[in-house]
Amino acid sequence: MRKIAIRTIGAIVVAAAVVLGIMAFMEYRSWNKPWGTADQQFNIEISEGMNARQIGNLLVENGVLKNTTLFLILADLRGFGEKLKAGEYLVKGTQSPYEIVEMFAEGKNYLRSLVVPEGFTQIDIAKALEGLQVCKKEDFLKECLSRNIFKFVVVQAPGGANAACEGILFPDTYFFIKNQETERIFDRMSNHFQKEWEKILEDAFKIKANGWWWQEGGASESQQTHRVVVLASIIEKEAKHDEDRPLIASVFVNRMKKNMPLQADSTIHYALEDWSRSLQLSDLEFDSPYNTYKNVGLPPAAICNPGEASLRAAAMPADSEYLYFLTMKDGSAQFSMTNEDHIKLKIEMKRQKGAE
Repeated sequence: MRKIAIRTIGAIVVAAAVVLGIMAFMEYRSWNKPWGTADQQFNIEISEGMNARQIGNLLVENGVLKNTTLFLILADLRGFGEKLKAGEYLVKGTQSPYEIVEMFAEGKNYLRSLVVPEGFTQIDIAKALEGLQVCKKEDFLKECLSRNIFKFVVVQAPGGANAACEGILFPDTYFFIKNQETERIFDRMSNHFQKEWEKILEDAFKIKANGWWWQEGGASESQQTHRVVVLASIIEKEAKHDEDRPLIASVFVNRMKKNMPLQADSTIHYALEDWSRSLQLSDLEFDSPYNTYKNVGLPPAAICNPGEASLRAAAMPADSEYLYFLTMKDGSAQFSMTNEDHIKLKIEMKRQKGAE
């Protein structure tokens, strides 16, 4: 009887071991298969100091794993346990649990896409960053305030931005993690500007080694760059079509050479912090260093962050004698050499508008 009992118990133990082995094997196999489908995904945030069990529980809660047991075993065997990095991750249904753990171990954080269009201001960028949870608006503006890019700029930009940094945050699409360091954000954008500016300089000097408008008067390299950036920022706001930008640049340069005010509506919009309406006659009397109706020459700082086309137009304006331009209904620009022709064009434009 005793032998039979021992054999029975042995058989049960073996059977149980086989079942457990099969279950473990099946569980292991599932670790190398996608946990879900292509349309399933979610963001998971691993906080600093979380241990492997807590992370495993997050995966269980989101349906990636049935339990944390094998997760803890594999994390320990592969040495992942203490290497799972804090951050935000995008977990896709097409990933296997094993791939997800490797992603955590390698710190492949989810990247948020920041689109900075041509013409965005520092404040626009700061708002976009906060909307994506990359950083707080105030923190980014503080970072800008701490950077004295153009040391000779002393004017205060509207809205609490740093006038010395406006214009050198290059428009593009950037990828940042959640709660990104503001220093890295600023460096990415300003370094991108510097690379693009160096290319433009190289092309400008190929055409004309010396004598561009922005080189006049013994200006330093920094002052030359600033002149181009400021004019480019105005062009960015005034021009609708790329092909018009070099001629619009020539209008402003010609006016500066004749000591005429630029009369750019965009600079007043910037000073008023209001782009939503057409300017009134009273707005032209607005007391601001950015008012290019009252003040001759360029405003003291850029009014936005211009793109490559505007920077190139400002650095290499077309050769023309135009002093005026008018933006038509379709966005194209019409140019005039005299005020009389400019007024005639305005009258004709109003007539056509009234006939519609």
